[in-house]
Amino acid sequence: MRRTIQIIESIISFLSGLVQGWILFLLMILVLVDVTTRYVLQNPLSVAEEYGAYMLVAITCMGLAFTWKEGSHVRVELLINRLSPAIRQWMRVITMLIAFAFTVFMVIASYQLVSFSFMFGTRSGSWLRTPIAWPQIPLIIGSVLLFFQLIIEIVRAVNDLRSRKGGTS
Repeated sequence: MRRTIQIIESIISFLSGLVQGWILFLLMILVLVDVTTRYVLQNPLSVAEEYGAYMLVAITCMGLAFTWKEGSHVRVELLINRLSPAIRQWMRVITMLIAFAFTVFMVIASYQLVSFSFMFGTRSGSWLRTPIAWPQIPLIIGSVLLFFQLIIEIVRAVNDLRSRKGGTS
């Protein structure tokens, strides 16, 4: 089980961390070239706005699992910090199960969105006529990565509860 978790986490770190970092780097280069061509050559890149937006979506969606793993999602802990550690652990499991349920719907919805875009041949409204399904694929990748990260976190939280229960018996 540990080996499986390590493999999944390394895949998540690669896709949600490293690949996302490279996409961010490419976005910076795209913006730099766009600004340079806009102000130096007086002729902005027409692809920069559209592909920059696609990259932002990819960075956001593919970064969900990594952000969860690092504990960087926004949290409001005003009430939870007032609870006992045992109840806090149970609340953590419950909230992760709720997040998992939403993630299942997110995986299904993103898959349907991309498959409909492929089926109907949806293209962007710009002169580039980019097939929309390709920039939408990071939605599926990001939601699947988050799905697996939540499974790992739930397994760890349940194991923590079991070890706590076993330690107090």
